[in-house]
Amino acid sequence: MRTRVYVDGFNLYYGALKATAFRWLDPVRLSYLLIPDAHNIDKLRYFSARVSGKIDAGAPARQHAYLRALQSLPEVQLHMGRFLEKSAWRPLTNLPVADQKIGPQEQSAVLPAGDLQVEDGRVLSVGYNRPARAGKKTRRASKPKPGAVIAKVYSMEEKGSDVNLGAFLLNDAWKGLFDLAVVISNDTDLVTPIRMVTVEQRKPVLVACPGRWEIAPQLRDVATRIRHIRPAMLRKAQFPEQIPQTTIKRPKEWWHPDCA
Repeated sequence: MRTRVYVDGFNLYYGALKATAFRWLDPVRLSYLLIPDAHNIDKLRYFSARVSGKIDAGAPARQHAYLRALQSLPEVQLHMGRFLEKSAWRPLTNLPVADQKIGPQEQSAVLPAGDLQVEDGRVLSVGYNRPARAGKKTRRASKPKPGAVIAKVYSMEEKGSDVNLGAFLLNDAWKGLFDLAVVISNDTDLVTPIRMVTVEQRKPVLVACPGRWEIAPQLRDVATRIRHIRPAMLRKAQFPEQIPQTTIKRPKEWWHPDCA
């Protein structure tokens, strides 16, 4: 059965790979773990963008090595979007980042957003946002309060991957190039193109959700079938430390005992 795979690279990375031992991932091997034995993958489209080194100077080199490893696979075709760098003034919901305390140890405090009363370096009243209750899987994002501390923040927004993925999924479906599509993403921007493939073209679409997340209900509603990407699958789907017959090696920062 002809199968095509559509991978949202950043969604997969942040949903299942970041800070794990499994970043040196072979997405073709992973995809075969998601589909029945009778299926054959003739193309895997991988959607990503070149990362910047402004925050992590080594990130571009590590990504370059990984993209070269992907290009060693005959089934893989890369589709690169771009990053939009920008800065803007934003209200903060907590200060400082990572819940670190401000001030001398005996007078330290974590400053959330809100109207703060400070006297002699001590915070007299703060508007803490309540944390999630024990056992809860999700919680609402904190909202800035009137009088919130305002800071200018730098951000990088990846542009193009979801649009490109949806466009190629639709185009391949209308051309009749697959009998089954596998979409590796949990991005709800893909709901409409997936619905058009399953409803209008009557072709099955398997949505594989990166394992740290629960699948979005909107995607569950339009997918023909759902799979979750588990750590055991990632462990089985690793590239060798060095790609055979090449000089491409796993970045040393990605080494972990679980990979050995």
